[in-house]
Amino acid sequence: MPFEINLQSPSDIENITSLVAGAFGPDRSKRTVYQFRDGVRQMDKLCFVAYSKDQLVGSIQFWPAVLPNGLIVPLLGPLAVKPELRGKGVGRALITTGLNSAKKSDFPAVLIVGDPGYYAPFGFNVDVINQLNLPGSVAPLIFMGVEFESHSLSGLSGDISPQRFVSKNKRREKNGFV
Repeated sequence: MPFEINLQSPSDIENITSLVAGAFGPDRSKRTVYQFRDGVRQMDKLCFVAYSKDQLVGSIQFWPAVLPNGLIVPLLGPLAVKPELRGKGVGRALITTGLNSAKKSDFPAVLIVGDPGYYAPFGFNVDVINQLNLPGSVAPLIFMGVEFESHSLSGLSGDISPQRFVSKNKRREKNGFV
C-alpha cells in the first residue's frame, strides 16, 4: 500500500483527532502524557501525516518537554495508524521522518512514553532517562528517550515539565518553537 508523508497542516487536525480517538479510545485523556500536553502547543514543524489515496492513514505529533536544565526536547506522541494498516510500515516511516526532522532541527534528544518492543529499534531506551521523572503514571507503557547528543538526557536528573512552565529557552527560540 503506497502512502505519502507530509508535514501536518491545520486542515488535517479534524482527521487526526478522529484517528487518534479510534486508536487510543475514550479514556486517552486520562493518561499522563495527555495531561502533560494539556494547554501546550504542539511542535508543528515536527508533526507529520501519512496519506494514501487522499485518505489519512497515519499521524505523528511532538510536544515540547522541558528538561531539568531548561532545554526543550520533543516528546513524541501520539503516533496513530489506521488499525487495518498497522504492520504495513506507516508507523515506522512516520517515526523515522519525525526523528530525522528533530535531529535536523538541532534537538539533542527525544522522549516518549511507549512500548519498548516497538520503539527500541529506533534507539529509544530507559537507560538514558533513568534519572529523569515524568510526573504521573505511565503504566503499562514505559518512559524512554533517545539521545542525538551524548549525555543530553543521561547526564541529567530531575523532573521533566511541560513547556507552559518555562518563560525563555535559547534552543527553543533558535528553532522557532516559541
